[in-house]
Amino acid sequence: MNTGPVLCYSEEPELAEELLRWTHHQKLSEGAPVAAAVLGALPADLPQRYAAAGAQEVYRLAAEAPAFPEAGVLAEALAIVVREAKPRLVLLASTKRGKQVVGRLAGLLDWPVATGVNELRRDGEAWVLEREALSGNAVSVEQFPGGAAIFALTTGQGPPAAASYPLQIREVTGAFPPSRVERREQRPKGGGGVHLETAERIVTVGRGLKKREDIPMVEALARALNASVGCTRPLAAEAGWFSDDHWIGLTGHRVKPKLYVALGVSGAVQHLVGMRGSRIVVAVNQDPNAPILGQADYRITADLYSLVPALLRALGVPG
Repeated sequence: MNTGPVLCYSEEPELAEELLRWTHHQKLSEGAPVAAAVLGALPADLPQRYAAAGAQEVYRLAAEAPAFPEAGVLAEALAIVVREAKPRLVLLASTKRGKQVVGRLAGLLDWPVATGVNELRRDGEAWVLEREALSGNAVSVEQFPGGAAIFALTTGQGPPAAASYPLQIREVTGAFPPSRVERREQRPKGGGGVHLETAERIVTVGRGLKKREDIPMVEALARALNASVGCTRPLAAEAGWFSDDHWIGLTGHRVKPKLYVALGVSGAVQHLVGMRGSRIVVAVNQDPNAPILGQADYRITADLYSLVPALLRALGVPG
């Protein structure tokens, strides 16, 4: 079996740290080093953060990174690091961006790949993984033959902290490939800084919200509860009232908060997949037959326009 490291990579340091901790928690390294990949600049605090998450090595592509690299450029740059590190396993986060990178990376290396992985273990020489199937209504157990592989893991699982290790930084010679895309214009997307996967409390709104101008009412409740704001697919992908950072569901973010408040959310299966890991679910819907009520611990059959203002008054939020 390949004795190389388990190599973890994400553009977002928080997700890379989670992958590192997850590798130790699942005992995937089997005595081999646990490593992180860095493409381009190495912030001063990053080695310490990665060491605290369990990294023993950092493989850094010592080249100037483009300001906004597309997935193909990242995949080619990461392939340079992989060929140098010769890992037994490469792990990325199963975010939209991560999925774009792993597919291209697998094509460059001709390695097997899987995304949306919830569980991963070693069985002899094979990798055995579990991931959701049939829109989250089933679990698929799959076996990959021995040898190097690339997996994108579902984030937000909160593994315990790993022990801190002495860290070696290994410089990798190479350069980012030229982009095949010409950037003609750039517009701010907005909504940055929202990390629903790590949120302990979330207030999510669905089609029960009638107007974009009513979003501040939802945001006020979220602030009162010290919660993040989420939304269903129609409000992000169709109405454009929220950025994708807020979108929860099968093709959005998967969340596992301690408290999940659903306002005017019908509970389509695609949305339920994204929030079914929530510990306590409070659902507010004026339709007593809404599917979300069947998934809730506390069910309130009411119009959010009457309930939310009442909640704000009870919480002492000035109207």
